[in-house]
Amino acid sequence: MAVSATFETQIFNDSIDHLMDSLEAQPELEQAFEQLEQQPLVIAVPEMAEDELARARANRFIGACALGGEVEFSVPSPEVLSSIESLYDAIQLAAEGSVMARKMVETNVRTDVIERTMKTGHVISVELDVDEAGKIQQFGQSMESVQANSLRMAADTWQMKERTEIEATNAFRIQELHEQGTLQDYSFVVFSPAADNMTEKEMNEVGFFTETMSCAIQVTSAEGDVLTTESAFVAGIRSSEEDRHDTWAITGVADELGVDVTGKTASEILGTPILVHNSMLKNGVSDIVEMYDDCAGGTFFGEDKPKQDYKEYLTVCYEREERFQPKVDTIVDQLIKEAPRITDRVAATERLATLSEKAMVDQAIGDTDINPLVFGEVSAGHIRESQMHIAAGNYEQANAARSRAQETAASSSCPGAAKSSAESTGGDTSKDADNDDCEFVSKECPKCREKNVKTKISKGKITGACGCSASMG
Repeated sequence: MAVSATFETQIFNDSIDHLMDSLEAQPELEQAFEQLEQQPLVIAVPEMAEDELARARANRFIGACALGGEVEFSVPSPEVLSSIESLYDAIQLAAEGSVMARKMVETNVRTDVIERTMKTGHVISVELDVDEAGKIQQFGQSMESVQANSLRMAADTWQMKERTEIEATNAFRIQELHEQGTLQDYSFVVFSPAADNMTEKEMNEVGFFTETMSCAIQVTSAEGDVLTTESAFVAGIRSSEEDRHDTWAITGVADELGVDVTGKTASEILGTPILVHNSMLKNGVSDIVEMYDDCAGGTFFGEDKPKQDYKEYLTVCYEREERFQPKVDTIVDQLIKEAPRITDRVAATERLATLSEKAMVDQAIGDTDINPLVFGEVSAGHIRESQMHIAAGNYEQANAARSRAQETAASSSCPGAAKSSAESTGGDTSKDADNDDCEFVSKECPKCREKNVKTKISKGKITGACGCSASMG
């Protein structure tokens, strides 16, 4: 039997009256509802009263690092036998058998190979936790020590020092907001566009990929004592012949969120993080990327490519990282093996860069997701030459081109890294883990189309884990 509209209305009114009676009996519940209604969905972090304290703490920290003074770090987790303050510490502890230290080395390597090769069209996620002192850390290394290393090892230019100091300030902002519990409801959104106060030559020297003017969009949120930072890499130009669209796309996104960044420089945008209520970011950083693409005039991750489903595209990113994992494992094993010859922090960073670059040149030969230009124009030419020889079945020539690509490669993981030092005391770079064989994980076998096939070019022939052999290509 149908229920009359009048009866439905009466039920609704009775329910409202009952709810109001309950609220009168529970004033704290009514207050909670009122606070929820008053809660803004978007907040510009620099405009918050609490931000003054975070900036003050950051300034003291930056000053101590600049003067070379002692910086107090949080206490490491009980599982770590000694404090981890750098990749160097993690390598040494991993060599002694520390499982947590090895995980930290692996995270450093994975981040490096991604940032070195995927300048656009990728999303990477990193988890952080909180130690007993309430400080944010990862596998025993506090975020303060991460920032201290960045400040002390930053490229020696005023532009990069400025950016590195802003990044350190943002780290202190995240710490302060997490302590307040704000990140349980809000996500901390940061836009990091390519520099706009440097020449293209200067940008290339400190690690910006000017071919795409790549921009990083980071979203940090918390669930309990676990924080997650998602980083999406988007292009700042459609093509090398066009003008940059990153600044006005970011301005458009901020405007949609109700925050004005009009006229701000790239560094000022980096220094204007935004808190966005989690109800507005059901798909995390992908939602911000979609807004960026719309504001850029219909791009996909900033590039002139057809749009895809952003949520489904994350699967592409996960599969890509799975293809990279064998290279990550090899680099981790080699760093730990060389621990006795890696004598300081700079040496550890440089050795990672050397091993990562060489390994990912190999990967680029069989992985079309990687733009060969990330290794420089000369190396890119040799990578393409190697690919052509493989397709023609000329495997010895392919290996020779691959060697030339490695010798001429010039890549970087993230902008601001210190330049290599000729006096490095790191491992002997002439004795890498690789031999004359070229190994990589292909997106798919060109013959049987099996995905993520481990492929090896050796002694004039090519073999794949799928069972296909010299006829591949």
